[in-house]
Amino acid sequence: MSRETCRRVLVNDIRDYPYRIQTLQTLTASAKKQRRAMAVKMLEKIEETSSFLNFLWTSDEAHFHLDENANSKTNVFWRSSRPNEVATKPLHSLKCTVWAAISARGIIRPIFIEESGAAVTDTKERYVEVLKTFNSELQTI
Repeated sequence: MSRETCRRVLVNDIRDYPYRIQTLQTLTASAKKQRRAMAVKMLEKIEETSSFLNFLWTSDEAHFHLDENANSKTNVFWRSSRPNEVATKPLHSLKCTVWAAISARGIIRPIFIEESGAAVTDTKERYVEVLKTFNSELQTI
């Protein structure tokens, strides 16, 4: 049986549809209030200083997990209704942490948070080192 025939049988005859398990982060009422307050504060700054956005840098870090978790894009379930299952993963899996920043002035190259080439947990001291690297990169822009 071809892939398309199988898909047609699942959808038309059995009434099953593909669902992917989603990972969601809970947003509390308190967090929503904090986000709104920050947005209001940023709008006020933009109105006060026309060049504010030219000096604003936004940064973030991403954790790339190195374990064998299933890829949510390719892990598809065929069901007649939305499944309630969620994907679980270990609390402290081996991961690589990468930090980067962007602004109207440019992009700061990704900075890997590691020690001796090995991925490590982000700590206050390591983050201070990232900010020092960021500061030295700013001098070149």
